[in-house]
Amino acid sequence: MKYSPTPSPPHPAIRWLALASWVLIALAYLTFFVLDLRLDYTQTLVPCSGAECNYIAVSQAEFDALENMGLSPRFYALMLNGGTVLGVTACWLLALAILWRQGNTRIGWIVSIVLAIIPINMIADADNVAAFYPDLQLPVTILSSVGTIILFGFLYLFPNGRFYPRWAFIPLILSVIVLEVFDLLFSGDLLSPAWVDAILAPMVMVIVFFPGVLQLFRYRRHSTPTERQQTKWLLLGILLLIAGFPVWFTFFGGVVEFTPGQPRLFASLGGWLTNMLFVVALPVTMAIAISRYRLWEIDLVVRRTLQYGLLTGLLALIYFSGVITLQAGFRTLTGQTNSPIITVLSTLAIAALFNPLRRRVQDFIDRRFYRKKYNAELALANFAAIARDEVELDKLTTALLGVVQETMQPESVSLWIKDFDTKTPRR
Repeated sequence: MKYSPTPSPPHPAIRWLALASWVLIALAYLTFFVLDLRLDYTQTLVPCSGAECNYIAVSQAEFDALENMGLSPRFYALMLNGGTVLGVTACWLLALAILWRQGNTRIGWIVSIVLAIIPINMIADADNVAAFYPDLQLPVTILSSVGTIILFGFLYLFPNGRFYPRWAFIPLILSVIVLEVFDLLFSGDLLSPAWVDAILAPMVMVIVFFPGVLQLFRYRRHSTPTERQQTKWLLLGILLLIAGFPVWFTFFGGVVEFTPGQPRLFASLGGWLTNMLFVVALPVTMAIAISRYRLWEIDLVVRRTLQYGLLTGLLALIYFSGVITLQAGFRTLTGQTNSPIITVLSTLAIAALFNPLRRRVQDFIDRRFYRKKYNAELALANFAAIARDEVELDKLTTALLGVVQETMQPESVSLWIKDFDTKTPRR
């Protein structure tokens, strides 16, 4: 069994210094968030259309739709930004709880500050704040750099607050230096955007995925059972966060062009609030991991997340492919492209495919990622069939020993059967 020694409590001076640094960083990010929230709120109150507008801005058509519903733009802005405030507040409450309970440990400190800054980094627009407040260009840049260091430090230190392998701090330092140097070169117009995209994109891929490789190495070679469960909770949060990107691009990235007016109004509000749930998911799973609350339920949760995430993606792909194919067919036959029959047929196809596709996806996930569990379920099913039909005791006991060996894989296994005639157990 692997053993992770409990670190000794820090010196009181170090503890107070860590608390002071946490407060300073948190206040700086809170100020940044308030400034960005104020800009989002005011920009939502003014009609805007075009590429230069804020992605949550509304056009005159949406203003007219609000007026027809008897609602004011201020009400819509409060609804939109209220969801943001609720999401960030939930993350900050979790951060303060972790700081209160485990702030005297290295991993507790870094997890608590990451919980506070992740939603702000995901939501707030640094370029927007710097454009409206030019004097804050340098503080915003410094704050962004500090956030980058903290986030990468978290990826390298989770779940026990120590580097593994011991040299892991070297790629952490190199990653931060590379990102900051390219950020300075790009902001100073020393490199064209084309060069930045060509050079920085591959480097960012390596920089982002390398701590994941180290986490996998740590998981297989060094982590205790509890730390493995913590890593699974973090993986669940990352999967949910990644699942939010298609939602964002669908509603705000131009993947789907919503009709101006009421449809786009509801799409923006619903898409933004849904996206906030995905943003909050990562801090919530991190808080569960670091507090070690209900850790051992994660295997089923991750399994279901993989299954239904893949199922949702396949169904969406089938749906949109079906709509495009049917539109092309109806255009050829009738000259129409927006017939309600297209939607009805696509929906019926999805309903018919749901259960068969779900079973196939579930079998694929179990075979690929949960092979032991999949084999155990098959062995139990086979034994149930044998026990239902078999009447010879020797064959039944042989099958029972076989299923125990296959599912539990003990070092040795024995079976005693009590003989009621002689009142002595028979091996």
